[in-house]
Amino acid sequence: MVNSFIAWYLFLAGMGAGAFLISAVVDLSLRRWNPPWLESAATVTDGGMYLGPATVGLGLVFLLADLGYPERAFHVFFTPSTSLLTLGSWAIVAFIACSVLALLVSGLLATPVTERIEAVLQALATVFSVVVILYSGVYLSAFPSVPFLNHGLVAVVFVLSALSTGMAMLLVFGFVTRDGEDVPAGIPVCLRVDGVLLAAKAVALAALLLWAHWSDPASLSADALLTGRWAGLFWFGVVGAGIAVPMAAEAWCAAHPRSLAYVIGAGAAIGGGLCLRYAFLLAAVRFSAVTGGAVTFWG
Repeated sequence: MVNSFIAWYLFLAGMGAGAFLISAVVDLSLRRWNPPWLESAATVTDGGMYLGPATVGLGLVFLLADLGYPERAFHVFFTPSTSLLTLGSWAIVAFIACSVLALLVSGLLATPVTERIEAVLQALATVFSVVVILYSGVYLSAFPSVPFLNHGLVAVVFVLSALSTGMAMLLVFGFVTRDGEDVPAGIPVCLRVDGVLLAAKAVALAALLLWAHWSDPASLSADALLTGRWAGLFWFGVVGAGIAVPMAAEAWCAAHPRSLAYVIGAGAAIGGGLCLRYAFLLAAVRFSAVTGGAVTFWG
C-alpha cells in the first residue's frame, strides 16, 4: 500500500535527478564542443548541479518518513537484498554523495588531479541520476497485482515526467537568475527541449490510457481517471497544469521572445508532475491473489 510520502518521494527524486541529468549532459557536451546556443543554455541548466542533489535529498527524507521507524531504514539500507526499494535507496544515496563531492572538488584549486577527480565524480553522479530516474518509474510498474501500473508505459510516462519537471525547475532557476549574462539567450533553447519532452509525455500518457481503457483489469483505473472519481485531478492537474499550460506558455514565448510567461508554465508543469503521481496512485486498484477482489492501492 502507498501513501502521500511515497508520492512526494517519487516526485522529488525524479524531478531532482532529471534536473541534474539535463545539467550534466549539457556540461559534458560543452567539454567536447561549444556552440554559442549550448553555452547560453548552460547558464540555465547549471542550476541542476545544485538543485538536483538538494531536491533528491528532500525526496529521501520523505522515503525515510514513509518507513516510519529508524530500524526499518536500517533494514532497507544494510540488509543484503536485491529488492527495488533497496536498490533505489542506495542509488539515491550514491547520487547525492557523488554529486555533492563533485561540487566540493570543483571549488578547490584547479589542477590536473582535481579536474580528473571532479570528472569521475560527475560521471558517476550522472550514471546514478539515470538509475534514480528509471527507478522512479519502474518502482510502480513492478506490482503484478496492480494491473494499471504493471505496464512498461508507466515507467516511460514517469521518466518523461521526471525530465520535464526537472527542466521546469531549471526554467524557474533561469527566471530567478534572468539578469545574469547570457541567461535570456539560454531560455528559448531550454523551452524547445521542454516542448519535445512535454509532447512525448502526452503521447506516452495517451497510449497508456488507451491500452488501459481496453484492458479489462486496468480499465477500472483508466475510467476513474478519465470520467470517474479522479477525473478532476487528472484533467485539471495532470493534463491541464502538467501539459496544456506549459505548452501554451512556451508557444506564447515563441511568439513574444521577451515574455516571462514561461515561468508560469514551468510552475504549472511542476505542479502537474506531482498531480501525476497522486492521480496514478489514487486510481490504481490492487487485486487480491487469494480472493480476487479489488481494493485501492492507496492507504
